[in-house]
Amino acid sequence: MSKNIRAILLMTVSVGMLAALDGIVKIVNNLGMHPFEIAFFRNVFGLIALIPFFLRIGFNELKTRRLKMHLGRGCIHAASMITWFWALTVIPLADATALSFMVPVFASIGAIFIMHEPSQMSRWISIIIGFIGMIVILRPGFADISFGTWLVLGGTIFVATSKLMTKSLSRTESPSTIVAYMSFTVTIISFVMASFVWTWPTLEMWLWFIALGGMGSIAHVMQVQSYKDGEITMVEPATFLRLVWAALVGFVVFGEVPQIWSWIGGGIIMVGIFMLIRSEAKGSKPTTELL
Repeated sequence: MSKNIRAILLMTVSVGMLAALDGIVKIVNNLGMHPFEIAFFRNVFGLIALIPFFLRIGFNELKTRRLKMHLGRGCIHAASMITWFWALTVIPLADATALSFMVPVFASIGAIFIMHEPSQMSRWISIIIGFIGMIVILRPGFADISFGTWLVLGGTIFVATSKLMTKSLSRTESPSTIVAYMSFTVTIISFVMASFVWTWPTLEMWLWFIALGGMGSIAHVMQVQSYKDGEITMVEPATFLRLVWAALVGFVVFGEVPQIWSWIGGGIIMVGIFMLIRSEAKGSKPTTELL
């Protein structure tokens, strides 16, 4: 199995976990918790979940010469997480997830023009197919741009920037180190935000927070490893599958029935992903590259 295929599979599993976490955010918010506090507790328990890793490998893993980059990425990630959690509380899960797929567009363009990654035709085709599927799902929703929509669209810029910084950091830092600094920085920032709307969680909320933090950290480590193993223009198309997972979570947990366009679009996205994996598995090399 090539590194790019392994990276794609890791991303597919991680986005499924993140879709489940989005559902937990909505559940906790419905119980009365503000999204700022949800972001804070998610990172607190995420940090706790990382302790066994560092007890096993040693805290020397946290030594770095790129502290400013870590802290900068943490601030960017905090902005993306807070806007995303806030958006989940004001618009439907599937709508927010569909809109978030603007991220690969920004991230892939940044990877090509800023990080100078190679961009082969097959990769562009898979991204375009995924983008077409996203447009099919979004078809009914462009008439009005709500506050939640602006939150998601603004957050996509932060997420894309964070992904590019992750790719840069992964060249010299381990996934656990990157996640640890990110979690620490976001915890501090989200605590400051949460202090203005603070309410103590109930027992049920605590249980959800434990799941939110633990699963979130695991999914994030998997994503960092995915970006370390593969090129962004190869890995990013797999993030489109998050929409399929989100539709499933929305239906099972919240009784949301996606429109037929959601299923058609999800199918188109999956076609693009499977084409990408099949092409890589065969070791085919496209003859045309986009400069």
